[in-house]
Parts: sequence; C-alpha cells; structure tokens
Amino acid sequence: MSAWLLTYAVHSSVLLGAAWLVLRFSSASPAARAVIWRAAMLGGLVTATIQASFDIRPAGTIVLDVVVSDEGGANSPSRPAPAGAAEPTAFQQEAIEDIPAYESAPQQSAVSVATMLTLGWLVLALLLVLWYAGRHLVLVGRLGDRRAVTDPDWTAMLATLRSEAGLQRQVRLTASQAISSPVALGSSEICLPLAALDELEPAQRRAMLAHELAHLVRRDPQWLVLACVLERLFFFQPLNRLARRGIQESAEYLADEWAARRSGGVPLARCLVKVAEWIEASPLGVPVAGMAEQRSQLSARVAHLLERGDAPPSRGRVAVVCSVLGLVATALFAPGVAGLPHSGANVPGETAGAGLVAAPGDTAVVRALMARLRDENAEVRQAAADALGRIGDPLAIPALVASLDDPEAEVRSSALDALSQFERGVPAEPIRALLAFGDPEIRARAASMLGQMRDRSSVGGIGRLVQDADADVRREAIQALAEIRDPAGAPAVAAALQDRDVDVRRQAVQAMNELGGSIPDATLAGLLQDRSAEVRQEAVMHVSERQVVSMAPQLIRMLDDPSPDVREEVAEALTEIRTTESHAALRRALEHKDPDVRRIAVEYFGEQEEDQ
Repeated sequence: MSAWLLTYAVHSSVLLGAAWLVLRFSSASPAARAVIWRAAMLGGLVTATIQASFDIRPAGTIVLDVVVSDEGGANSPSRPAPAGAAEPTAFQQEAIEDIPAYESAPQQSAVSVATMLTLGWLVLALLLVLWYAGRHLVLVGRLGDRRAVTDPDWTAMLATLRSEAGLQRQVRLTASQAISSPVALGSSEICLPLAALDELEPAQRRAMLAHELAHLVRRDPQWLVLACVLERLFFFQPLNRLARRGIQESAEYLADEWAARRSGGVPLARCLVKVAEWIEASPLGVPVAGMAEQRSQLSARVAHLLERGDAPPSRGRVAVVCSVLGLVATALFAPGVAGLPHSGANVPGETAGAGLVAAPGDTAVVRALMARLRDENAEVRQAAADALGRIGDPLAIPALVASLDDPEAEVRSSALDALSQFERGVPAEPIRALLAFGDPEIRARAASMLGQMRDRSSVGGIGRLVQDADADVRREAIQALAEIRDPAGAPAVAAALQDRDVDVRRQAVQAMNELGGSIPDATLAGLLQDRSAEVRQEAVMHVSERQVVSMAPQLIRMLDDPSPDVREEVAEALTEIRTTESHAALRRALEHKDPDVRRIAVEYFGEQEEDQ
C-alpha cells in the first residue's frame, strides 16, 4: 500500500503538472479542459494501479525492501550452527544474519515506518472525508426550508427543456431563501433562490433553468463530489485542489454553452448579471454546481457568452485521445515505487523461472529451506538451492547469494541457477566475482546470467572471457556481450572471429551484427570462405545488414555454394546491395538450378517493375 501511495504521488504530480502546463499555455476549449483535468485527476489512480497489478517497473523505479526484526529466532547470533555444518564465510554470515527464523519460536516484529505512514494517511484521510461529509450535511440542513415550485410557467418551461435534452428521469424544482444563486443538487433536483421566482424575465428564467439542467445532464454534481473526496482522500497532493477547481470552472462554461444554445447567449448573460446582484458572499460551505458560486469568473463567462452567442458546442475528442495516450505513457514509462516484502510477512513470492509461487502460508517453508543452505550435507544444500529457485520468493535472494561462496562446486552451481530464475533483485557484484572462478562451468553461467541482467559494468570482465581456454566459456561470454548490447564489447568479440572453434566463430559473427560492429574486409572475406556453412551464412547476413558493397563479387561467386541455406541467404543479400554487378547476377539467377534462388530473383525483378 505504501508503494502504491508513493507511486500515485509521483504519477499524479506528473499528470497534474503536465495538465496545468498544457492548459496554462494553450487556448483549449472548455470541453477539452474538462477532459484533461478529469483525466489528470483520476489518471494517477489508474496508472499506479496498472503498474502495481502488472508489476511494471520502468527505469528509475524504487523498490521498497521492508525488513522486520527477528529476536530470539532460530537464526539469532546466540544460536549455534548445526553440529558438523560447514563454517560460513564472512559474506555468508552477513547474509545469514538477515534470514528470519523458520522455527515456531516467538518473534517480535518491528512495525515499519512505511506501515506507520500508511496508517497515518488512512486516519487523516478518513477524518478529512468525514469532515467533508459533515459539511454536506450542514448544507442539507441549511436548505431544509426549500419547497417545491408549483408555478405552471416554471414547471412547463422545465418540462420543455427536459424533453429537448432527452432526459428521461424526473427533475424536482425547488426554491429556498437560504441561497442567492441556483444550484443543481444530486442527480435530479434544481434549487432556485426565492428572488428568481419574481425578478426574472421569461427569457432569463429559461436560461437559468437550462444552465442548471445542463449540470444534471452532464452529472456535474457527482463529478464535483468525486473531485472533492479525492482532494481530501489524497490530501498530500496539493495539485488535486487545482484540478478540482479546473473541473468546476469547465463545468460552468460548458453549462453556459449548453444553455445558450437553448435560450440564447444574451438572455443567459443578463441572467448571470442579475444573479450576481443578489450575491454578497457565497453562503455554502462546500463546492457545488451553482450558476454563480464562483463570482470571480462571472465577468469572463459573460464575455464568453457575448462572443460565442449560441455557437456550436466545443468538442474534446482530441483531448480524449491525448489523455489516453498520456495515461498509457505514464503507466509504461513513469518511474514509481514497488514493494518487495522481505521476511515474516505472509505474502506470495514473485513468479520466477519455473513459475512456482510460494503460497501465503509457505513463508515458513521458504525460511526453513534457506536455513538448509547451511546444512552439513552438500547434497541437502544443493537441493535447498534448487527448491528455492523453483519457488522464486525474493526473500531467498540474500541466502542464495551467500551460497555462491559454498565450498562445493555443485552447490555454487545450483545457487547460481536458482538466482537466474529471478528477473530482478539479484545483485550483480557477487556474480561478477565468479567470472574469475576456477571452474569453467561457473564462469560460463556467471557470464550468461550477467548477460541476462544487461549489466554494462560487466563488459570488461566478460570480454576477457572471450579468450578463455574453455570453448563453452567463450561462447557464453560472446552471447552475453551481445545481450548487453554495449558497443564497448565489440572489440573483444572481433578477436573471436578467427577462433579455432566453429561455434565460437559463428557466435562472434552473429554478435557483431547485434552490436553494430564492423568487420575488416580481409577478415570478412575469410569468414565467407569458412569451412562451416553456418559461419558463412552469418557472414553473408553481416554483409547484407552492413551493406558491405566491396564483398559483392565474392557473394556472386557464392551463389553456387554447396549449402542451400547459404545460397538462399546470398541471393537475399544481393537484392539488398543492389549494385550493377548484383543486378546482373540476379538476372542470371533467373535460370539458377536452386528454386529458392530463382524465386528470390523473380521477386526482386517484380519489385523493380513495380517501382518503375
């Protein structure tokens, strides 16, 4: 909950701030302004929920790691290790001290600061919402004297407007001496000041009723209540107040437009001026959808009416599209805060490689398995690492990292495999340390994992493994550099283009394509003549992607390569290079013995005819 609130605070600041900037420096219509303010106010709730629900973590996202204390548990420093267990290293001991107890011994959990802040927010938000509800009750009490308007002129006029608006529900028309400006109440009531019954001309009466009926048609009272509740519920976001005022202001302008089309702009403007004469100060304690509750806008609204008259309504379709795109971009790219439970809380672990998730009641099992990583038997420790990798609970990451220093190679390998199941949360530094490990299998797996992690800081260490004595290590190192996609790794990969191992050479050519590195012509010519068809095919792809025109003559000769896959790739490459020589070669290829080569040539000349 704390993570969600913090994410909402970030996203709402981005959306509301962007809305203010856009509307501050643009001449958006009232309809567009209403859409943008509503989207900005509700958008933070939507995007924060999307990120939390789908575990979206854009760059810059902060992870909350909530740790609870463990006193007197099985892993307390005062408890000795099991008899005969391997003595833990300093790094292991540091991680072991963070592992919560797995036995059923009494524990005292410290309440986190995040929990205290969340509870504080709940209490204060509830008080503010209750205060708002109380003010609403006061308003209802002040309007307790209102009575139904039975004047047939007023009721007939309201019925006509309802029919024109296509509004099916009944609308109650009342009057009260407690107000000096008409207001729309709930979803089906218009309350008029008593002065309106006697002092308005027929055209002004119609304009007043049309304005308040527009609020009901647009459901402005409900929107205003929602905005006021959100303003108090998320009191820590001051921009919500700005959004609520923007929503209220836009509602008045849109109600004016709606009424002007049915009663004329001039009568409505005169009605606004008349109502302004009755008002000395706003008597209501909460924002309402009233005709003249915001006196500071009256002059601007009157001028707007006189300029527009009964012009067609303003539209907000472009604003809707832009708002939706803004919400999608915020959900996908705006950083937030993610929660990572770290000990005694009974919450599910993250889904990991094998897809197994610890059930809410299995936290004790996870802690027990972490303790078995220190078992005296190496096979038990290895099995515990395998099990923790399948469960995928982030709580186990520190203990698995500590097991990378286990004296048994099988345990280290299993711990590394288990850590590779986690998509995030694994520190790169302990993995980088394994790049210089004596066991080649560990070196290869460490390089592979760092590649999956896209750890740019590891490029230098992985690059040194390209010259490793073990071919598997060299292949994994090259693949890792390709996955990291840092151009700084290209020189190390280039050195492997003439490696004695066929698979290493093929992997190196493919990695050079992915890294965008250039291969010298002499080296590339040798790769095009490599004894391995796969290497030759990768080299042809490099020529095609990098448009190495100097290799065109050699490619033409390779149309008769023994490998059909290579011949097909060569034909495709010639269609991309598009030199005079390649054009002539493709013309001859229309009679080639290989049907795939003939097909590519036919398609090439068909495209040529279309272009002409």
